Amino acid sequence: MKKMDGFPGQISFVLPEKILERVRRNRLISDLYITDIGYYPRAQFHFRARTVGCPQNILIYNIEGSGEIWVENTRHLLPPDHFFIIPADKPHRYFSTGGDPWSIYWIHFTGEKAGLFCRYSQQPAYIERNKFSRIAERIQLFEEIFLILERGYSIETLEYVNLCLGRLLATFSHLSQFSNMTSQSPPDAVSRSINYMLENLRHKLHLEDLAREAGLSASHFSRLFTRQTGHSPIDYFNQLKIQHACRLLDNTSLTVKEVAGELGFEDQFYFSRTFHKVMNLSPLKYRSKLKG
Repeated sequence: MKKMDGFPGQISFVLPEKILERVRRNRLISDLYITDIGYYPRAQFHFRARTVGCPQNILIYNIEGSGEIWVENTRHLLPPDHFFIIPADKPHRYFSTGGDPWSIYWIHFTGEKAGLFCRYSQQPAYIERNKFSRIAERIQLFEEIFLILERGYSIETLEYVNLCLGRLLATFSHLSQFSNMTSQSPPDAVSRSINYMLENLRHKLHLEDLAREAGLSASHFSRLFTRQTGHSPIDYFNQLKIQHACRLLDNTSLTVKEVAGELGFEDQFYFSRTFHKVMNLSPLKYRSKLKG
């Protein structure tokens, strides 16, 4: 047997094309929006096949049971607590395992930003269940979107659920950041070094100091840090210093020279050059700029 839908307890919303036209004209949400969303519990015989793919990207999040996803000619098993994003326009099929049917939350999403999320799931990605994983909060976001959509498709509803979509997708694409909000587990080398930077904003730190604190060689630490953050360790440290300098300029009457001294810059002019490099304006112009 094969079934596309019709499972006991299922929830699904397919937004009409007329409604999607309103979304596409709305600049607040047109760059990332839902076209279909749902939940299929214990979806025995669930099966979908699209020989020319789907115009939207499809996220499938399996919370129990198992299934398979084929994208073009590549097979991906999807065990419990795994998710996968099928890129738009890729031929695919997926189905629930006969003796152990999956329970899946799923979203079809599109817009200018949508494809950027596909790079985070080229393979099934595992979401570990532990006291820090916040799985209930992720599912609560799905449930909130379902409850809001039940109330119809007003402009306010469409804006709200699609603004929620970015947050929901981020819980998949940025797993470590999402779980780190409550995690008390020992931080990794990069997290430890960032904590060390924050504790030493008033001091000069060199690459060797940071690597030593992380317990790694300077070259290994620099590669690891740059890969995870997109910035070299010293550039990142300077950014943290300048962020703190901005807070001092906003919230105190300290002079620029005094702010520089607070952050370990002996040379006020070097501080100003560093500030300009990060903020693209001088400390004095930053302080005079209207904010808020």
